[in-house]
Amino acid sequence: MTFRTRAMRACSLLALAGGGILAGMASLPAQADPGGNWGAIASRQGAYGFSYNQPSRGDAERAALAQCNRVAGRAGQCEVRAYFDRSCAALATGNFGEWGAGVAPTESAAIKTAIGTCESYLPTEPCKVTVKVCSQG
Repeated sequence: MTFRTRAMRACSLLALAGGGILAGMASLPAQADPGGNWGAIASRQGAYGFSYNQPSRGDAERAALAQCNRVAGRAGQCEVRAYFDRSCAALATGNFGEWGAGVAPTESAAIKTAIGTCESYLPTEPCKVTVKVCSQG
């Protein structure tokens, strides 16, 4: 993993956690919810997967990773970029591998955060929303 990749990941997580919008960041137990309101987004360059209305965070992450890895053509190629419970998430990507994830109560707020985070890495290149998803709740 390159320094740039680590820095981008750290900045994305700091931006999300700093706003208090990354669901579950405060070491809450990932217990099953009979309503099934967890979701996740996983990606790698050129591939993504998502899940929603899953019974637990773990189930949501596994489903998103499985979908992304199928698209990527190989297991272990994708990483979870965001997870959420009773909210929305979005992933924005740029032309040079930069990405940003956003989790928020509304789809529009998640998109705004994802694009803002992504574009903070390379302000001259616009990022585009790759995927957006909401869970019920």
